[in-house]
Amino acid sequence: MRILLAASLGITAALTLCMSTGAFAQDSVVVTRTITTTDPGMLFGTITTRREELNKLYADALAQNALAEAEKNLLRAELDRIAAEEALAKSLTGVAASSKVVILARDIDTLGDRFNVVLKKPVFVPIIEGSHFTIVEGKVVELDDVAKRRWELEGKINKFYLENRISASTAKNLRSRMDLIATQEAGMRADGNLDLKEGRILYGEFDKIGSDLDKAGK
Repeated sequence: MRILLAASLGITAALTLCMSTGAFAQDSVVVTRTITTTDPGMLFGTITTRREELNKLYADALAQNALAEAEKNLLRAELDRIAAEEALAKSLTGVAASSKVVILARDIDTLGDRFNVVLKKPVFVPIIEGSHFTIVEGKVVELDDVAKRRWELEGKINKFYLENRISASTAKNLRSRMDLIATQEAGMRADGNLDLKEGRILYGEFDKIGSDLDKAGK
């Protein structure tokens, strides 16, 4: 049985379940209903599960003596930070929560990429690929353009930090600004989807963070 969830983070979308047992899906049953994906409850389970995978990979890396002391401390601190931010994010609702889920997913993916290098084999499959957020059980949530831009920028912040191109305080400041944008977006979406002007405002704020990140990372 294959289940595909097609939706968009931060907006109302159609949920299609395709359950097929035949090779050519001739006996598929398709049910469509409307859901509001601003409720991120179905996404937090994935964040928790995949973060726990990273903890196991960290333990494997320690057992194999694959980490230098500095990197061992850095990765442990990042795992602890993600766990703490996940706990705080669960108190959020709506767009603010789903925005934070995207950021946490990107942080987890960045660390997962690092463990692929450290352990010298593909041990971690990313949560987000392209615009698809894969939930445990194989369901997929489609990221909208704003969520995808947030994911890309958070990934760059985390990558620069892990490469020691920016300090911990700089990374924290940039992430705080990302959270402020999420709060701003939540207010804009209170009456429905973003309009063109609102989208441009958000992209302008993302661009400012991206520019400051590039300057700090030189």
